[in-house]
Amino acid sequence: MKQPEKSSDSPATASLKLETSTKLTLVGVALGIFMAALESTIVGTAMPTVIATLGGIEIYSWVAVAYMLTTTVMTPIWGKMADLIGRRPAMFGGLALFILGSALSGAAHSMAQLIAFRALQGLGAAALFPVGMTIVADLLTLERRTRMIGLFSSMWGVASLFGPIVGGFLTQYWSWRWVFYINLPFGVLAGIMIWMTYQEQHERRTNIKLDYAGTVTLTGAMVVLLVLVERGSLFSNATVIISLLMFIALTTLFVWIERHSPEPLIPLNLFRNQMVRATTLHGLFAGMMLFGAMLYLPLFVQGVLGRTPTEAGQILTPFILPWVFSSIIGTRLILRYGYRGVAVAGMVLMVMGSLLLAFVSPSTTRTTLAIAVMFLGLGGGLTLATLMIGTQHSVSRTQLGVATATVQFARNIGAALGIGTMGAVLSWSLRQELSRGSSELASLSLQHGDVAALIRQTTRTAISPEAAQFLQTALAGSLQKAFVVGLIAVAIATIISLLIPGGKAHDLAHAEHRVDNEEADNEAALADLGTTH
Repeated sequence: MKQPEKSSDSPATASLKLETSTKLTLVGVALGIFMAALESTIVGTAMPTVIATLGGIEIYSWVAVAYMLTTTVMTPIWGKMADLIGRRPAMFGGLALFILGSALSGAAHSMAQLIAFRALQGLGAAALFPVGMTIVADLLTLERRTRMIGLFSSMWGVASLFGPIVGGFLTQYWSWRWVFYINLPFGVLAGIMIWMTYQEQHERRTNIKLDYAGTVTLTGAMVVLLVLVERGSLFSNATVIISLLMFIALTTLFVWIERHSPEPLIPLNLFRNQMVRATTLHGLFAGMMLFGAMLYLPLFVQGVLGRTPTEAGQILTPFILPWVFSSIIGTRLILRYGYRGVAVAGMVLMVMGSLLLAFVSPSTTRTTLAIAVMFLGLGGGLTLATLMIGTQHSVSRTQLGVATATVQFARNIGAALGIGTMGAVLSWSLRQELSRGSSELASLSLQHGDVAALIRQTTRTAISPEAAQFLQTALAGSLQKAFVVGLIAVAIATIISLLIPGGKAHDLAHAEHRVDNEEADNEAALADLGTTH
């Protein structure tokens, strides 16, 4: 009697197929996240050449501001869309806008065009991280994510390290336009990989009702806040007060709308979840120091220690590498010690680094700075990636996208607030210090609206050696006050980390994720049986 042929879809073969497609999807997601992260750091290096080509120096800062505005505002919107219409449409919509914005930015013929196209690019970039991380959560169980999530979260740190290098190389040896064109092949490749290998894990919702009123009010509130943070130092007191009142009014209206909307953009009941609430608040305050330090540390190295721009950029290396290392290690530790234990340990390290920065002076050495930023990097890696996992596993599948986006949204706002608040304190303190100096310094403080102008070699050579020494001391003292602001934010984030639920990671997971883990274990057992018979 003829034996029946073995099915080609045995458990072992099916498991292998799933594993291969999952890996390709994850590579595509990682590529998309890295592109978005790289684009936020690579452009700055090319801007001097862009200005020389396109002109428009009076508005060039909006090239970065426009990208940041649209990226921040659209983050919660894309997260909600991923839950409503599915991960695939949201991811491909974001990729399409990002690729189109990149192509148009590279082809821009005026600064106004470049600003508009950068805003379009930011609209798409806002989808790549939250939707990508939602796809990762769909595909991987808790154990597998703890082994891989650190690699995804560290993309931002790696991009901060290599972005200026890549931007400088492309600008010098090819063209500044390739700073944008380089996204095209990689963006298309990421889209193809996800398109061919990722299938929706859950049924798409029907009878969708979009929260247009909430979207408009949140967008208005965030635009007012971010413009105030970025450009508030140029506004009059009356304009600042009016802007704050507008922000408060729009935020209040947004909360009211969300309470009554059948399909809110950011469901307020999400914050009844202690893990989501603590992670969101933690990201808001921790982001202030982590991202503020990345901007102002190179300024200290160049302006106070008198090192070159290249050496100033190198100070981020002992910040980024420990971040990558600890994010990989920290996510593995949560299975043994839980989210709160790992997060508190990370915040202790961040406090240590912040304390060192809060006492910087002209006598501070690069070694001291390296130790400080190493502690910051270790703390950031231990907390951000692990708490993102905790949030995703504490909510249902129907809220996975919006929960991921809400946490990332809070971190983006924290970064903007940190950079803006620390910059405001720096500028205010520097003006006060220079006004007490010699007449040439007093006029210098009125002559330059931005701090960066005060550290240029042309500025230093135009004043006396005594005035240059005074300027160095004044800049050190002003940066020290800015870092104190960051220390206060880290202290608040540390207190918030104590509110993270204790216990084992599995015990804190939503019931749906516990079922996923059990099914994964059963599939693995079947696969093992298939290989032994």
